Amino acid sequence: AVPNTELAEAAGLAIENGIAVDERLCTSDPDIYAAGDCCSFPLPHYGGRRVRLEAWRNAQDQGALAAANLMGAGETMVSVPWIWSDQYEFTLQIAGLADGAETTVRRDMEEGAFILFHLDGEGRLIAASGIGRGNAVARDIRLAEMLIAAGAKPEPLALASPETRLKKLLAA
Repeated sequence: AVPNTELAEAAGLAIENGIAVDERLCTSDPDIYAAGDCCSFPLPHYGGRRVRLEAWRNAQDQGALAAANLMGAGETMVSVPWIWSDQYEFTLQIAGLADGAETTVRRDMEEGAFILFHLDGEGRLIAASGIGRGNAVARDIRLAEMLIAAGAKPEPLALASPETRLKKLLAA
């Protein structure tokens, strides 16, 4: 998808793979904010790397944040990217961004479901992707999302073991 940035360009706003915004979703004009699929923004969990996410939850989160900041909140974007897709009877869920991963650990679950945990070179969990029937991976992907947000460095063997409760890793 290509973001429609013609109006922003005509207004003189900075464009970088979409309307460029800062961590508060403010454009290069301090009186204009942008949110959703049309804007690229820095992700704090990935060293400030600028991305543009085309997912409903991102648009929802950013819309609320932009509105709050227009009212003077001064809050920053801190959510971890998350998407899902139904593929017939299977649901695919992804938290984080896996590019840059140096290690991938697989956790097999019941009824053929599995999750792949992606760690960077320092052992930090940067993404998790899972597939299964219905909501088979939903809880663990949500917990992985929280581990990513916390900058966790879980042991790969613990991630691979279905007996390890991710909630316990989060508490550690």
